[in-house]
Amino acid sequence: MRALKLVLVVGLSAAVLPLIDAASLLTAFTRSLGPQEEITFSTVPSTDVSNGEFEERVYPSKQWVCTKQNGGLTEGDQIQVFLKLFAYIDGANDQNKELVMGLPVSIEYSDVEGQKVYTACFFIPEADQAAPPAPTNSQVFLTTRPQMTVLTRQFGGYANDEPTWMTEVQALTKLVNEAGYQVNPNLIYWNAYDPPYKFWGRRNEVWLLKQ
Repeated sequence: MRALKLVLVVGLSAAVLPLIDAASLLTAFTRSLGPQEEITFSTVPSTDVSNGEFEERVYPSKQWVCTKQNGGLTEGDQIQVFLKLFAYIDGANDQNKELVMGLPVSIEYSDVEGQKVYTACFFIPEADQAAPPAPTNSQVFLTTRPQMTVLTRQFGGYANDEPTWMTEVQALTKLVNEAGYQVNPNLIYWNAYDPPYKFWGRRNEVWLLKQ
């Protein structure tokens, strides 16, 4: 896995997870060594962001496989939602098909009138975009994210809890507002790209939707 610090969890999972989940986590860790595919995007040239503090990107409309978590998202919750999604790409679908792991691991965070919803997703690789297999778990679903224009920048370290992500959200929001941009404060994307065994030079991104 990536966004969720799994390298440490693998060592501890037998103590904190049911045996079947611990085994699934180890399988997921092994699969993270294999082929991966990142969603493509185009960068919007802009003098406002030419200093490199952040950049404007356009992501095309693509299909993702997702699962939802309401109310809160602890590190343990993140592990569970990851395992549901990993099971899908590992063959828990109506074609019993293994899919290439898509990047980033993306969590859509929405907060409407204090009701928090976390929608964790894997990008469906291009080879399966036209007709992705249907999930067999009723808690996992396919969705099409529309084309979106985002403002983002990279930050390092292990972003495995909500306070870490929200610290970056606040810092990036301040930066883009000072540059004259407006963003949607109630719909934010947390994204991670690296396997858990990569300790340095990690890539995490918050995507703020440009208004």
